[in-house]
Order: sequence, then C-alpha cells, then structure tokens
Amino acid sequence: MPLKFKKPLNRVILWLAIIAVVAVVGWFGFKVLTVEGNYSLDEKMARVFGWGITEASDEEVPESFRITSEDEKDEDEVEEEPALDLKPITQAPTNNCTAKYGNLMLVNPNYTVEEDFIAARRSELISLNATYGIRELNAWNGDNLMDTEAGTHLNEMLTAYETEYPGHEMQTVSCFRSVGTSCGRLCMPTGASDHHTGLACDLVDATYGTSLDSSLYEQHPDWQWLRDNSYKYGFVDRFPENWAGGSMDEPMNVDENGTTGLFETWHYRYVGVDFANEIATGKYNNGEYDSLEHYLKARGLADDLAAGTCK
Repeated sequence: MPLKFKKPLNRVILWLAIIAVVAVVGWFGFKVLTVEGNYSLDEKMARVFGWGITEASDEEVPESFRITSEDEKDEDEVEEEPALDLKPITQAPTNNCTAKYGNLMLVNPNYTVEEDFIAARRSELISLNATYGIRELNAWNGDNLMDTEAGTHLNEMLTAYETEYPGHEMQTVSCFRSVGTSCGRLCMPTGASDHHTGLACDLVDATYGTSLDSSLYEQHPDWQWLRDNSYKYGFVDRFPENWAGGSMDEPMNVDENGTTGLFETWHYRYVGVDFANEIATGKYNNGEYDSLEHYLKARGLADDLAAGTCK
C-alpha cells in the first residue's frame, strides 16, 4: 500500500527541479547579458559557454593574433630606405651644405669650404705618425693629420695590408692639407680639395715606386689591394676611373651627373663602413663602383651637383 506522503514529495522535487533550471538559465542569461564589449548575442554566448568565435571583426581581434591577408602582407613587407644617421664631422661654420652629412661631406670645386673652416678643422685632427706610427713618405708635406675615427680605421687597413704583404709598409704621401695645390688637373685650389676634410689620404707602398701616376696602376699591387679591400675599413676610391669623364688631358669636369673629372688610384677617402660598402658595390650605380658625388645625388642628399646645392 503506497505511503500517503509520496505525491506531495514528488511535487516538491518537481518544483525544486523547476526552480533549479530557472536559476541556472537565469544565471547564464545574466552572464551573457553582462559580457563587456560590443559583441553580438551569439558572440556573448560563445564567450560564456566556451564556443568558438566565428565572426569577430578585425577591430576586436588582438593585433598579435590577427591573420594578415596576402595583399596586406605585400604592403607591410615593402622595405623603406633606412633613415640616415648623419652627424657633422665638425662644428666649424661653413657655407658648404654637405658639411651636415658628416663622413659623406663633399669638398670639390662646386662644394667649397672657407679658410676659417680649414683652420678649425685642422685643430680637430690627430697625427697618424705620433698615434699609430704611420709614416709620411714626403717630409715636406708635414705631419700626416687625420680625423680620429678615420685614423683608427686607416691604421686597421694598413695593418691588414702589411700582414698580407710581410716586409711591406704602406705610407701616406699627404693627408690633410691647409692650402690647395696647383699642379694641373689632379690638384685643387684652396677651399676645393678633398684633403681639407681630414678624411682623405694619398697612399703608396714605396716598394712599387713613389710616383703618383694612375697609368702605373698595373705595377702597384698596393693600389690594387686598396681597391679590393678598402671598403671593408670604411674607405673608398675617391676618384674611380669610370667617373673620370675622359682622359687626364681633358679639362676638369665635376658635373651634374656625378663625374668627378679625376682618376687617382692612390687617393682614398673615409666615409664609414656601411656607406663604403654601398659605394664600392654600386648599390645606386648598377653594380659599378660609384663616385661620392653620384652617391649623394642618388641618396637624395645633393640637389644640383654642378651648382653645389643640397636638398
């Protein structure tokens, strides 16, 4: 015989179940409605119940997890020309607009410097002989002075040469000059010489002769070595043959195209390792050795090479 309290007990259990279901549904409903963010109802439910999110907008997806389309990749992966970190080599005032380019400074008949600049620059240089024991071949040229940074790299370069050629010594035949010279096309008047920068030296191994004559290039393993290796130490062939603009019998021609009008197989100029690599490998000259003039024009640093202006 069934107990009398069975039916009331079933009702209690049923009501408790209904209350529990309502409570659970209400709790989840509250959780869904209180999800922060501008999400749809489906997205809110997905976050509460742990379901996958299938239609989230780009704005709501963290950047680190965003999937980039192929078109976006092409745009993002376009490499821009790195900004040039250029510092003036001197604070001496000058009207030469390239002075602000530091080791890339141009001094030629179109980009000149004043005598006050030359005097101030001289006071900033070190003696290569006193500092590194690098000898000046012609005593009448005086002390071989050079920029501190350039001198450090020159010493490394000449040490490397002398290691490769035991018993040989590379010497300077003129570095910084306070005044210009007058010896025809290969010389520059005061204010127009690359030697005023404190970054240039004429170099020669006396074993192969001391005459600075480009026609003797094949007889000079020292000049050939410099051509092949100098860029590793931040130096470049300042007046390469392919930018000479003709034979040395023709008038000087420092023109708008970057032609220097000179061909000197002994004259090396410090510009810094990174720039020297780009110049020597012809990054802006179809793979051919570049002139410093053309390089500055190609990099957008010089405006009119013939007029001596910058951008």
